[in-house]
Formats: sequence, C-alpha cells, structure tokens
Amino acid sequence: IRKADFTFGNLENPISSRGKNQGSIYSFRARPQMGQALRFAGFDALSLANNHIWDWGRDALEDTVNILVTNNIQPVGTEMNYTDANNPKFFTLSDGTTLALLGYTNLMPQTLEATVTKSGLSSFEPEIIKQTIMKAKKASIAPSSAEASAGEKAKEDKADIVIISLHWGEEYETSVSGYQRDIAHAFIDAGADLVIGHHPHVVQEVEKYKEGYIAYSLGNFIFDQNFSKETMEGLMLKVFVHDKEISGVQKIPVKINETFQPQIVN
Repeated sequence: IRKADFTFGNLENPISSRGKNQGSIYSFRARPQMGQALRFAGFDALSLANNHIWDWGRDALEDTVNILVTNNIQPVGTEMNYTDANNPKFFTLSDGTTLALLGYTNLMPQTLEATVTKSGLSSFEPEIIKQTIMKAKKASIAPSSAEASAGEKAKEDKADIVIISLHWGEEYETSVSGYQRDIAHAFIDAGADLVIGHHPHVVQEVEKYKEGYIAYSLGNFIFDQNFSKETMEGLMLKVFVHDKEISGVQKIPVKINETFQPQIVN
C-alpha cells in the first residue's frame, strides 16, 4: 500500500496511553508508537468515525487525532470541534486530481458527536451529508480551526473526486440491507464518486452505481477474529484515476494469517 499515490483506511481504535476504559466488553487501544507504524505502512488518511474510537474516552480520542497529525496522517470524521469533524478533508494526487474525504458512522449516540467547543464524531445526517457532498464539488468550505487561527479566509476548494467512508451495517451479514443501498445511492446521486463501508467484519457487495462505486463492507484487514473463514478474509479496493475521474476499481482479496497479518490472495 506504500506504492499507492494515496492510501485511506478505517482505524478502529484510539491510539493513546491515556484515558479511561468506557466499559465495553471489547475496548480497544493502541500504544502511541502505532502512529509511526501506520505512517510506515503508507497510510495518508484514516477515518476515526466508528464505534470504537470512544473506547477510552475523550482524552484518548484527542490523543489519536494529534498522534495521526504528528505522523502526517489526516484524521477524518472525528476532530476537535464540529466544523473540523464535518468538513471534508482535501488532498491532491501527483497528477493534480483533488480528493475530498468525509467519514461517518450511524452506530454511536449523538451525545458523542463533536460540538462547537468539544471534540467528537461527525454527525450522521444524510440530508446534510448530501449538501456537504455537493458543496465539496463546487462551493467554498469554511476554514478549519487551525486555518482560522492563522487568519486565513474561507478557501474555494473544489474536489474532482468525493469519497465517503461509512461505518455501518450489521455485523457478520454478507449482504447489504436495502436501507444502506438507498443511502449509498443517494450519496452518489448527490455527487460522491466512491463510498467505502466497514463494520460488518465480513466482505459485502462491491457495486457500480451510475458513475460511482460502492464497497458496502471491505471486511477485516488486520483483526484477530479467527472464529470463521469469513472474518479472516477482506478486500482492499484499488481505485484507478484517469483525467481526474475514477476510471475503474479492482478488488484485491486478502486473507489474515495465523499471526493476524493480511496477505494478498494470488
């Protein structure tokens, strides 16, 4: 994945040596050195909008954001305030193609969403998300808190490709629900080009819809659920870009070995 022009994934744990276990039977937390490991692995951006980023509370969530930024990895879908959590993150590929990334989950209570003054998750409100998608392609975006503090004005960012990360669905279901399909189609209709899903821990359908692509669940990548064949398999999605548009996608199957490392299936 280091060879890719841009690599994006879902990070399903806080990275911190602080915080308080919130009491889940499965509470995940990685050491601060994990930030360096993720950078070494080649990740450029990671969605934190999932049901485990709060496992060790707000301190650990904020540490995760800061550790990723320190390692030149952009967090998506979880930030220090509402604006930064919900605004798209922009990236430019080597050929000049501009990407906009947004990340959401519908598995967490609204009380854990970011506010004007508190860190937290982005807000999963489909109608507002559709408006954000449309703005990402053609409208000005308010400056982030860091830019605002530096005195920068709102910038005119226009994305060639809009990518939506969604942590959703039913665990261990190998087929997507009609509700999810409707939501994903609505986001493509609004202007998104790529919708990437995760949470079920198993692979679900990859679909071309109009001019966009939807991977409803990529399954596991690095995880220790060795109780079934399906949970020890996953997909990477290789996305090809030509003339600033997605020209196609390739499904790359992976299997997780006995030490829980992903290996490409030839």
